[in-house]
Amino acid sequence: MSAATLEPAFKGREVALAVVLSCLVEGLLVLFWVYAGTGSAQVRAEALAAPTEVPISVKPVMDELPLLKLGGKKKAKLPDMWKKQAAVQRFEESSAPSAKANKSPDAIPTSKLAAADAAAPPPDAETAKEVDQVLTDAAPEAAPTVEGEGTADGVKEGTEADPLKARAVSAYRAKVIAWFNARFQQPVAEVPCEELKKLRATVAVNIGGDRSVSGYAMTRPSGNTTYDTRVRATMDRLRGEELPPPPPLYPDILNSSEVVTFSGQGVKCE
Repeated sequence: MSAATLEPAFKGREVALAVVLSCLVEGLLVLFWVYAGTGSAQVRAEALAAPTEVPISVKPVMDELPLLKLGGKKKAKLPDMWKKQAAVQRFEESSAPSAKANKSPDAIPTSKLAAADAAAPPPDAETAKEVDQVLTDAAPEAAPTVEGEGTADGVKEGTEADPLKARAVSAYRAKVIAWFNARFQQPVAEVPCEELKKLRATVAVNIGGDRSVSGYAMTRPSGNTTYDTRVRATMDRLRGEELPPPPPLYPDILNSSEVVTFSGQGVKCE
């Protein structure tokens, strides 16, 4: 085959057109890039309008809790102590005889005749058909004659002015005595039950600063050798043991000595 018979794949006009189009595309890209680099195509935010003030009405709402009351320098006064009111003295309805009374049977009074020496009731006194008893306590209770600290229901021999502390001392002393009796075992097998119920022994217990049993002395034995021996054995075993603590509000009510009584009165006979 000769070279003169070969034909090109593209014509010269087609190649020239392709070159022109490619150059045009590249030129457009350059123009777009240049246009984007300038400030003309930037997006700017619109300016917001300034807010306008609009007056509104405000209605105050009170809280549910009460407000504090305005006070001054005057101190609050405590209420007066309750005072016993005087009892109402009622007089029995009665009729006094009169010298000017009509002597006819119809004029006889229906009420009980008053005694000859009885005093007439006051004009404004309340009267009743019958009076059970004459009221003798028609005035407030008299104030106690003893001056100083204390209570009205106290005794002259008392030494504690605080009634709460006196009650705490009594309750703690009962607790200490119950502590000793809980650790004492009655000699039920050695002593007859009927005789055991009559036995009673008193012991003076010495208490140290650490609430421990430091010693004891039997001040009043029961008279029964077996019972007294059991009491002494119990106290020897409890020597050095620590007693229950006093109430926190009154830590100083524990005495240095305490009197404890052991009794067989509560023993049940089988």
